[in-house]
Amino acid sequence: MKLTRRYLGEHVYVMCVLVGMLCATGCGGNDSSSGSGDMAASSADGTMGDGGLVPADAGSTDAAMPTPADGAVADAGAPSNAWHEDCPMDVREQRMMDVGEVRLNVACRGAGPTIVFLHGFPEFHYGWHPVMDALAAEFRLVAPDQRGYNLSDKPEDVAAYELPKLTQDILRLLPLISAEPVILVAHDWGGPVGWLVAHTPGAHIRGFMSTNGPPPLHFADLIANNAEHAEASSYMNLFRSAAAEQFMTPEALAQQFSFLSPEVLAVYQEAWAQPGAITGGLNWYRANDLDPTAGDALMAGRSPTVPVPTMVLWGLDDEFVLAVNAEGLERYAPDIEVQTFPGVDHWIAHRIPGEIAQAIRTLHMRTMPGAE
Repeated sequence: MKLTRRYLGEHVYVMCVLVGMLCATGCGGNDSSSGSGDMAASSADGTMGDGGLVPADAGSTDAAMPTPADGAVADAGAPSNAWHEDCPMDVREQRMMDVGEVRLNVACRGAGPTIVFLHGFPEFHYGWHPVMDALAAEFRLVAPDQRGYNLSDKPEDVAAYELPKLTQDILRLLPLISAEPVILVAHDWGGPVGWLVAHTPGAHIRGFMSTNGPPPLHFADLIANNAEHAEASSYMNLFRSAAAEQFMTPEALAQQFSFLSPEVLAVYQEAWAQPGAITGGLNWYRANDLDPTAGDALMAGRSPTVPVPTMVLWGLDDEFVLAVNAEGLERYAPDIEVQTFPGVDHWIAHRIPGEIAQAIRTLHMRTMPGAE
């Protein structure tokens, strides 16, 4: 849902020049770097495509495995295109999963209880790689490229990226990838999708975790009523503009993700270079203005509160999705635990993957069958 101050400092400035706008105060760049980041220390990963395993730094081979139409009801027996089998621990196996309107590329590692990860902008399933490294010996870890990203389908119509459609993709995917209810973990734009999934009666989840990913109604209310938050979120209007693709190229994005190792960055660059992938990600902004007056329509058919145990992990140095998003969440999830992390920015999965992994273990123990 945002890019770091460093990203916006340099590239929103570039965009302002491109569209003939003057940059507001605070557009100055910041060259501070977190170093190579936790992801850089990760072990080599890989993909499993039709041609077998390839190293992660060779990119994400399209493991195209077309499947029949989805079946989204978990208790009706395994759908014909279900993928409930264990996956390799040290490499990513990838399959194309039909969820109705679109097909999603889905990556999987490990065996055991299933944890599902939802990425944000401008990442894709591989953004969860550091956390998956920490958990692959304990759990079956599944991460889709959401609609519009990397190898997943990319509808041309902007309206195809409205939150209810994005949420339906995941609601239909979950029973396809696990016979048992899952723990759902979300970040950035994956946050609003994850929250809406968690609010949906009968969703195939037993626990929910949000990492710097706000409930959509809370985020919209803050934009409307909190001046500091509204200013911090004003970058979204730039991302909705027709000029966004002119500056948000794979090369420009790579410069701003310099905290990644060269091997990991090469995987990102391949994903960003997929035809239509950057436009697909930007269309999430264009299709969703997060107007608080649209809350009733967004929540139609959903429960006002999340019925499963919920955890929120928030990096307090997130300068655009401010820490106030992690406050007052009891009204959305009565059974909630909030953990905050000073000195951690928006890219929380790269900064503290070990802490996220430990929180997932805790949520698993709380929500496993028979737990009180």
